[in-house]
Amino acid sequence: MRKESLEFPGSVEGTVKFDKETCCALERGFQQNLGLVQQLKEMMGPVEVNNFIEILPNTDEMKFVPSEKMKMVYGQIAKRELERIEAEDEDDKDITCGHTVEDHIHALQNVVEKMSPTVN
Repeated sequence: MRKESLEFPGSVEGTVKFDKETCCALERGFQQNLGLVQQLKEMMGPVEVNNFIEILPNTDEMKFVPSEKMKMVYGQIAKRELERIEAEDEDDKDITCGHTVEDHIHALQNVVEKMSPTVN
């Protein structure tokens, strides 16, 4: 039997929430890191990875219990996008979504934290 989430009452333990900024930052991460996306599609299958990508646009909030594949895909994209932002010294003029680069960085850092493998 699954325990209830302390962070999200009424949800199953392990539930993760992505807000609009997180979905936007991940969507941009997929767009900006096509080489990694291709590698993930080869490893996990294109249909599954495409499903993870297609849910992000125009999503204001997602609550879900991530599968190991979701953790891998979203976690890897977030890590790579953080590296890319730092390497390219990206600033607010480089993004057109209305968020700041700092908003995206914070959201991606949360994804990395939430998608880290659980240790029992």
